[in-house]
Amino acid sequence: MASQRQWLGDLRAALDLMKQGQPQSCIEALEKLAARYPDDALCRALVLDGMGRANFALQRPEAAIKALEDSVELLRSTLGPTAPMTLGAMQNLAHALLGIGKVEESLAIGRESLHLTVEVCGPDSPQVAEAQLRLSAAYYRKRDFDRAESLMRKAKEIWEKQGFCVPQLGVCLNNLGRICEERGQINEGIALHRQALALRRELLGENDETAFSLGNLGVALASDGQWREAAESLQAAVEMYDRLGLGNGEEAQGYKKNLEVCLQAMADTPSKA
Repeated sequence: MASQRQWLGDLRAALDLMKQGQPQSCIEALEKLAARYPDDALCRALVLDGMGRANFALQRPEAAIKALEDSVELLRSTLGPTAPMTLGAMQNLAHALLGIGKVEESLAIGRESLHLTVEVCGPDSPQVAEAQLRLSAAYYRKRDFDRAESLMRKAKEIWEKQGFCVPQLGVCLNNLGRICEERGQINEGIALHRQALALRRELLGENDETAFSLGNLGVALASDGQWREAAESLQAAVEMYDRLGLGNGEEAQGYKKNLEVCLQAMADTPSKA
């Protein structure tokens, strides 16, 4: 038990590096941890899961998928197929597969994970809500908006029943807003993006997710021709990304381009800005 407690602390410290935006340092720390406990199967399984997620963040999809697949296999043999850690690793693998465009494979693993999570945790558990939210992303990518929306609303209902706000509610609101946009329901989409932004400001403050919501709101407003407010929201998103040191990221750069479009539209049609 003492050795396990020791490596759990080291594991958390290594994974914290990824949360701090240092995925390569996370991998190096995890490799050292695995070398210290070569005979501990659970340690190796969790190290592999962390390495998979870190490699995914570094845009190394092949290394990420391999590590996550090995982690799932090892967790199944060590803890069993229905253990919470196993189910979490399955969801991480499904997310990575979706990230490289393997939608059907992601859906298959996501559905299996959700089914097992319902069996183990009960239909109204937060763990089920998390699995539903992750699976909804694969259906969204497949443009099966009805199933994606159904899963997100079920997840949202579960979290709301807990009696307190969680950051995942912001994800639900944001994604529901995107679905409304896809369906041409712009006003409904804008309203949902406003709710997501308000929630993230309250729970997270100045955060990349808050900046993301600012950007999404700006894009939705721009699609409705509300150029001035769209530009204000996009400008606020870009500035927040810059303050967070994320100004060169793909999302920030995308919102900068959208901001330029809004400013040009305002210059061309000042009376409608």
